Amino acid sequence: MTGTGSSLDQIEPAITKLVHEAPDRDAATVQLLLTALREVGSPLALVIARTIEYVDDGLVNPGIALLALAEACATLVAGVRGHVDQRVLDAATYQIATLEPMPDRPPKIATPDVSVDRLASGTERLAGITKLRPRGN
Repeated sequence: MTGTGSSLDQIEPAITKLVHEAPDRDAATVQLLLTALREVGSPLALVIARTIEYVDDGLVNPGIALLALAEACATLVAGVRGHVDQRVLDAATYQIATLEPMPDRPPKIATPDVSVDRLASGTERLAGITKLRPRGN
């Protein structure tokens, strides 16, 4: 894993700011975080960056993703500093990689503006009308 100490030092404060300001997102903070993650360049850093882009584009729910992303950023920093082993980094990579973009919402189902009571009374009225008219005449 590469990355300068300064880019590594920017990751946790930037993701923490995004979590605290959610659902709002400061574009400069997002860009700072993406740049720092890409500079690190590890598989975990890149999957975090991709998912942050998804959140920023509204494709992944920030209420679900941001806390997992913050945890993954802390794991990334610890991994670069040699405090966690590769298995922990791989697990974090998998956890973030499974945050898929949200599917398109299904179209809203049209509902009638008539209550069930009115439908029932209208059916009874129609039944009464057909009784009054003789068929076939």
